[in-house]
Amino acid sequence: MLVKARIEFKDKVMFEVPFNPARLTLEASALRREDGAMEGQAASVRLGMELVFDKSIEMESVYKETKQFLDAARDPLERRVIFHWNKFEFDGYLEEAGVDYEMFSENGNPIRARIRLMISSRNSSMISKDWYDD
Repeated sequence: MLVKARIEFKDKVMFEVPFNPARLTLEASALRREDGAMEGQAASVRLGMELVFDKSIEMESVYKETKQFLDAARDPLERRVIFHWNKFEFDGYLEEAGVDYEMFSENGNPIRARIRLMISSRNSSMISKDWYDD
C-alpha cells in the first residue's frame, strides 16, 4: 500500500501531497562557542523538499492546489508544520516556501508546478542525540 506524505499546518490544514517527494534533504548546523570552536551537538536541523503538482495528462490547472498551500504557508501565525511520511515525522516551522510553474496549457493555465520548502526543527528532540540515532 502506497503511503502518501502529508503536511499538517497547526490547527488549520492537513495537506496530503499529490506525489511523494523524490528527495528529502536534512541539514544540521553546530553551535559555535565564544572561542570559535564548534560544539558537538547540532544547534538546528532543517528539512528541505520539493513537492510536485502535475496535472499535465489531464491538462487541468494546478493553480488552486498551489495557491491553497501557499495561502496556508503565508500566514505568519500558522507557520508551525508537521511533515508526516510513513514512520518519519518532522515537527518544525516553515522557514521558506516558493513555487516554480514549469508547464502551461495552451490557454496559459499552469499544469505542472514544484513547491520548494524548508522547515526548521521546532523542539530540542530534533537536535539531540535521539535525532542522530533515528
